[in-house]
Amino acid sequence: MAHFLNTMLFAFLALFPILNPPAMAPVFLQLTGGLKDAQRNHLAALIGFYTWAFLTSLLVVGGWVLKLLGISIPVIAIAGGLLLFHSAWRMLNRDPRFRESDTADLKTHMRDKAFYPLTMPLTAGPGAIAVTLSLVPRGPIWHPQTLLGFLALTCGIALAALTVYLFYRFGTTVIRRLGATGEATITQLSAFVLLAIGVQIVWSGLRELIRGL
Repeated sequence: MAHFLNTMLFAFLALFPILNPPAMAPVFLQLTGGLKDAQRNHLAALIGFYTWAFLTSLLVVGGWVLKLLGISIPVIAIAGGLLLFHSAWRMLNRDPRFRESDTADLKTHMRDKAFYPLTMPLTAGPGAIAVTLSLVPRGPIWHPQTLLGFLALTCGIALAALTVYLFYRFGTTVIRRLGATGEATITQLSAFVLLAIGVQIVWSGLRELIRGL
């Protein structure tokens, strides 16, 4: 039982700083600025669920699929980092006000937008993907210890996904109390942080590839 709890806590502590829901809550509020509170809350729940489902799926099949295709984790990190960089760059250079067409599109295709881009790559981005793949238990898949490890890691991922929902659901209320200027400032800072994270992830992937030469 102690090993199960330690593994679960380790997965949570590894993913929480990468998912970073406190920093991502202003980004979520900015991207959903034209939605009603009920719609935004529903979207937060969808993102929390999709984060858990996506990372758990990666945990179960990702490691073996990458080995089968011959794709290394550093390559995944570089590709994801570039995608995150692109998303952050668009956020920095876009009009902070939501256009009516953007709002209508998000309302109409809310379930689709909940996964891309709001879950992947903005919430569960390349860093979370790389961390999740690194957590894949070693050993025969049908061994009881391996299966228990998968279960513990899945619970840890669920805890991390729950914090995403909580911060997206309740953090936006606090952010809006800062006013339009404070909200815009936090949003731009968060976008810049995302940009820096994207650069760091790409550099980390390149460094790992160079070391492997």
